[in-house]
Amino acid sequence: MPPLNIAPGRGIVSIRRKEIDPNEIQGFVLESSEQLVVLQYVYDFHVDGLMVLSRSDISEVRETKTDKFQTRLLKQEGLFEEVPFGDKFEVKGWRSIINQLSRSYPLLILECERGNDQDFVIGRLVKTTSAAAYVQHFTGTGRWLDEPVRVAYKDLTCIQAGSNYLNFYQRYFERNAL
Repeated sequence: MPPLNIAPGRGIVSIRRKEIDPNEIQGFVLESSEQLVVLQYVYDFHVDGLMVLSRSDISEVRETKTDKFQTRLLKQEGLFEEVPFGDKFEVKGWRSIINQLSRSYPLLILECERGNDQDFVIGRLVKTTSAAAYVQHFTGTGRWLDEPVRVAYKDLTCIQAGSNYLNFYQRYFERNAL
């Protein structure tokens, strides 16, 4: 497992997952364990929800000059205060963090990005077991599927919560009582 060279801190870092995605992920490291890393995801100067990554997938963590500059810009714009630096996260494993996030965020995204059988599951958590999470999934057109989708922890690479993408759907469901 590659070591994380930067502990939770108050500066943006760039994270590379060489075997998963050619693009870097930017964010503030909020918590980490041997298994998971919790980030305040930052995208195009937007503080865009929480992202949980499998630590074993991370090939590099660095703080670039651009990261330092963008941290200063977020402070100047008043967005730095939105980062939940004081929050504690249950990072013992996928089950604990999924259960914790589902208590605060009605919708989650669970991604399985390895190999040819990739999956993107978006919806409400129904339950967790020792091996998998079950999510009431909805389509891109806001239609709920009849049966929950099973996502095995061994296949998970990323979870997102509280993102702009999820918040738009949440407001749609609230307006339409779905």
